Amino acid sequence: MGKVKLKLLIHGDLRHAASRDMLSGFLRYAATHPQWEVQIEGGHPSSASIEYYRSWKPDALVTNDYARKFSPAEYRDLAGKFALYVNAKPRRDVRIPASAVESDDRALAEAAAAFFLSKALKSYAFVGSPAHERWSELRMRFFRDALRAHGKDLLFFHQPANLSWKKQEDALAAWLATLPAPCGLWAAYDQRAKHVLDACRLMDINVPEQIKILGVDNEPYICNQTLPKLSSIAPNFEEVGYLAFDRIERALEDPTSIERLPPLTIGLRGIIERESTRDDNGTARRIFRARDFIQGHAATSIGIDDIARAVGVSVRCLQKDFRSVTGHTILDELQQARLKLAQELLRETDTKIDDIPTFCGFSSASHLKALFKHTFGVTMSAYRKN
Repeated sequence: MGKVKLKLLIHGDLRHAASRDMLSGFLRYAATHPQWEVQIEGGHPSSASIEYYRSWKPDALVTNDYARKFSPAEYRDLAGKFALYVNAKPRRDVRIPASAVESDDRALAEAAAAFFLSKALKSYAFVGSPAHERWSELRMRFFRDALRAHGKDLLFFHQPANLSWKKQEDALAAWLATLPAPCGLWAAYDQRAKHVLDACRLMDINVPEQIKILGVDNEPYICNQTLPKLSSIAPNFEEVGYLAFDRIERALEDPTSIERLPPLTIGLRGIIERESTRDDNGTARRIFRARDFIQGHAATSIGIDDIARAVGVSVRCLQKDFRSVTGHTILDELQQARLKLAQELLRETDTKIDDIPTFCGFSSASHLKALFKHTFGVTMSAYRKN
């Protein structure tokens, strides 16, 4: 272990998947760079006080929690030489070099539009933030522009102001009932998507048959606990946490030059499709459940028996249905998921190549190395280098 040269304080609300995933990226980077020491403020009720971290004297601060207001003196002490703001505006009352990380609202909107356009729906709709925040308005405009490029119109909900929760819900439900079915509806974030799902239930609107609902952030405590489960766009928060270290290191070397760089943007991991957007018969629903199980357990030593048991059908039935729906076998799907995980470990971590099979469900390093080269045309070491 080398001597600690740089101290990073991360301050934020870790109740949300975005914050936790980004923190994971920071911690994974720090784990392979012992000259960095990372501390987390606000992650637990028993966290150390602000005074403790002020005396620790961080070199840089990452913050995405603007609900809690620090005084200018606290910010100066907590940020040290540099502050990185995640989806929050830098404070102008503290003269500390700063940079930002922002959502790529255009990319989110274009992904949502492409996703719904592929389903050949009759109408398209958007429900934004009740507070009409700028980021929500941008998502709506980019979504509208992406649809217009294909000759499609967008219907969007105008949130009435100063209404009780019940009246707001009633207004949303009444508007949903006017949408021509089948409709693809994009909500600005997952909690808002849940509001839409609840309002559909009030009006006996079938999801996904009449309205297909897509959210943003892939918050598991929301998406996996609704009926039906919510589809969502998953931003690549963890990658941002990993890549942001480069900007912080450069900022600490030359704090003033870094402010001239554009904000880092949060890329997309993909769209996680669940029942709220699927056009499934019983067979397709079983296949999607099998895929969900594979994605969640690819790093373990699961087999076809485990997958069939999780879906609730026989192995023979699942094998037949899987090939008829996807065109490939269950083993192909499991292998693809494990290879994707191996790619991520090579790209985003310094894990030794011979140790990677342990973390992605392969029984031996030689098997994975041979399969990787056969599939991608390069060795694992060359993939990591490139």
